[in-house]
Amino acid sequence: MGTDYERLAARDEELASMVQRWRRRMDPNAIPGLHRGPSRRKRELSKSEVARLTGVSVKWYGKLENGEAAQFSDQFLDRLAYALRLSDAERIGLYHKATGRSPAPRGPEPDAMAAMDADMQRLLDKVLPDPAYISDLAWNVVAHNNPSREMYPWVYQPNIMRWAFLFPEAREQLVNWKESWAVPFLAQIRTAAAQYPEDGQLKSLVKDILEGCPEAQELWDRHDFYEHPDGDIRKMRIPHGGAKEVPVRIMALAPLRNRQLRFIVAFHGV
Repeated sequence: MGTDYERLAARDEELASMVQRWRRRMDPNAIPGLHRGPSRRKRELSKSEVARLTGVSVKWYGKLENGEAAQFSDQFLDRLAYALRLSDAERIGLYHKATGRSPAPRGPEPDAMAAMDADMQRLLDKVLPDPAYISDLAWNVVAHNNPSREMYPWVYQPNIMRWAFLFPEAREQLVNWKESWAVPFLAQIRTAAAQYPEDGQLKSLVKDILEGCPEAQELWDRHDFYEHPDGDIRKMRIPHGGAKEVPVRIMALAPLRNRQLRFIVAFHGV
C-alpha cells in the first residue's frame, strides 16, 4: 500500500471540508483585478486562482485543501485568510486545524487605538460615500468607514504596507504596482523611519517588507524620501469592477491632536 495510502489515510477531512467551503463561497468578482471571462459561469474561486492570490503553487495549495499535513507558513495562512475574507474566528480555526496553534496577535498597538475617539469615527462617516480610513504611524488601519471596507478589502489585513508588499492580491488591485505605488510607499516608510528611528513598529515593518519582498529591497536601496500622498492621482481596480482601471485622487490629512495619525480620503473616478 505504501506512501499514497498512508498519505490519504492521514488526511484531515475537517480541514479539507472547511477550506473547500470557504473557497466556494467567495465571489471572485469581489476581488479587484481578478478578471473572469463571460464563459465562466461558476461564481466561486478556482484552486488555481487561490494559489495565485496567495503566491504559492497549485500543488502546495492543494495540500491544504486536501487536508494533508505540511509545514504551512504563517505568511501563507494569513494570505489565504485574506484572499478568502475569513473572519477573525475563522482565521483562528484555520490556524488550529493547519498548524495546531493559534495565530500571532495582529492589529495596532493599544496606544494607537487609544488615540481614536468617537469624533474621528463620525468624521470618517461624514465623508460618505467616499472611502476613508485612518492609519497610525506604522500604517495600521485603526478606523475606517463602510465604503472603505467595500472598496478596499485590505482593511481585513489590516496593515496597508504589509498588504501592499507581502500580499500578491495587492498587485491585482494597484495598477502599475511598482512605480505608482511601491516606490512612493517605500519612500514614505523611509521618511517615517528617519523621523522616528526608535519606533519598534516601524522597525518591524521595514524588516518584514524587505525580507518578504525582493523588489522592495531593490527599491529601498534607491534611498527615496516622500512625506505624504496628498493630491496624488493613481489608478486602482475595485471589487466587482473586473479589469477596469479607476483613477483615484488621494487626500491626506492629519488631526492636530495626534499628527502621527493619517486621515486618508480617496475620491474615485476623478
